[in-house]
Amino acid sequence: MRERVLLFALAITLLADAGIAAPPPAPSVVTVVATGLRNDKGQVVCALFASDKHFPDGEHALRGDIVKVASRRGTCRFAGVAPGTYAVALFHDENSDKVLNTFLGIPREGFAFSRNAPPSTFGPPKFAAAAFRVVKGDYTLTVSMRYM
Repeated sequence: MRERVLLFALAITLLADAGIAAPPPAPSVVTVVATGLRNDKGQVVCALFASDKHFPDGEHALRGDIVKVASRRGTCRFAGVAPGTYAVALFHDENSDKVLNTFLGIPREGFAFSRNAPPSTFGPPKFAAAAFRVVKGDYTLTVSMRYM
């Protein structure tokens, strides 16, 4: 009899524990709308980062997207984004060479960062300045392109 009670108690405990674990949140879609482009030439190159390591070097991005410019806007989408902290760097690639063209280190094409983070005195913002959190559900952010 005692064994039956123990087995019953164990079964109840296991069933109760099974219900505690919530399923992980579904992946999100992060949409970045770039506005304020100076023309409809070329494309917008976007890069999604999950840490400050190598931010904003697109070669080390978690994901990338390249979209055509239309009506002086570009909309990049990143599907399957897990909950976490991210930042986005993007530029208006007017000549479609997939490179942010510069002259003496000064960008000759438009650029932007999530949260409209301004560049630092001598370069891009820190990851923390551009960072945003994805918790659950889809996330859309609008950024304004900057030209020097």
